Amino acid sequence: MEKYMKQLIMNSPDQKISFCEYMEAVLYTPEIGYYMRSREKIGREGDFYTSVNVGDVFGRVLAKWFAYLIKEYNLPPTIIEIGSGDGKLAYDILHYWKEKEIQLFDCVEYRLVDRSLDHQQRQKERLMAFPQVSFGGVLEQYSELNGIVFSNELFDALPVHSIEKQNREMLEVFVTIKNEMLIEIKSPLRNDKIISYLESQNICLKEGQRMEIPLQMVELYQNLASRIQSGLLVTIDYGYTDEEWRQPIHCQGSLRGYYQHRMVRNVLEHPGKMDLTSHIHFDCLRREGVKYGFVEEDFLQQQAFLVKAGIMDELEEDNGLDPFSETAKRNRAIRSLLVGGYSEYFRVLVQSKGLMNG
Repeated sequence: MEKYMKQLIMNSPDQKISFCEYMEAVLYTPEIGYYMRSREKIGREGDFYTSVNVGDVFGRVLAKWFAYLIKEYNLPPTIIEIGSGDGKLAYDILHYWKEKEIQLFDCVEYRLVDRSLDHQQRQKERLMAFPQVSFGGVLEQYSELNGIVFSNELFDALPVHSIEKQNREMLEVFVTIKNEMLIEIKSPLRNDKIISYLESQNICLKEGQRMEIPLQMVELYQNLASRIQSGLLVTIDYGYTDEEWRQPIHCQGSLRGYYQHRMVRNVLEHPGKMDLTSHIHFDCLRREGVKYGFVEEDFLQQQAFLVKAGIMDELEEDNGLDPFSETAKRNRAIRSLLVGGYSEYFRVLVQSKGLMNG
């Protein structure tokens, strides 16, 4: 990857690339990008954990909630998971329905969309027992979508541009090479799309403030929203509201790397071997939804959403004699999702279009 990055930069205008181009290369270059390589990325053997890795509780709660929505609003029994990773969440949802919602299980269509060929292969191996599952790499294979479209920690993994305000001037942060090392350089902001985003979102940086600009997030959301004819669009991710972005604690932005379960602030380290992520702009998605005819149904912290969706019903009586019993492990998983290390900035945004009560 280091050799590929040097060639990419040396062949670019002014021998520099935007942070968006850097992230696109180190995360998504076929076969050598972080998400495209055949290796464990999530869990103990990977670089980070998600809510999905805390047992099967997260998937069971979503499955129960999805079943309620399909019945309550007469939705077609179709689930479309965007950015579906290794397929564990789909497995947990379908396994719950096979146990508890057999009629829904028999008629549901579950579509997975993920651009990583490695992820697609893992999905197929994990979900081979479920014939109602289909696999794909691009959203464009579906001209229109009806049902429940959802993502879990998708938008935070998309490449972003990075900007900063210094001496009253707006600058864009680029990546170049000096003494064989990847380094940052800054140039006056000239990207019209970034400027348009700042204007449309009414963003005005303070002196010394840095911020990530999620143009790919907006493009993907618009692509999704334009294809949904009726149903629900559910976004589960971590991010800030406009008010939170203005807080001094966030003045250096949110772009981070995760390498072997360690947070790395220098995102130019370990190219292709480290996960890169940034907090998303939730209020932007809320405004975009209105443009596409969506109604906001809920916007909650993840913990509050899980309680509302029935996670407490998953708790079971436990005599405490065996800490490794399935009951004990599930109860611990519930506690970790509600009071553990999962940030208050994990949110669930629920938007609807054309819903009718059953």
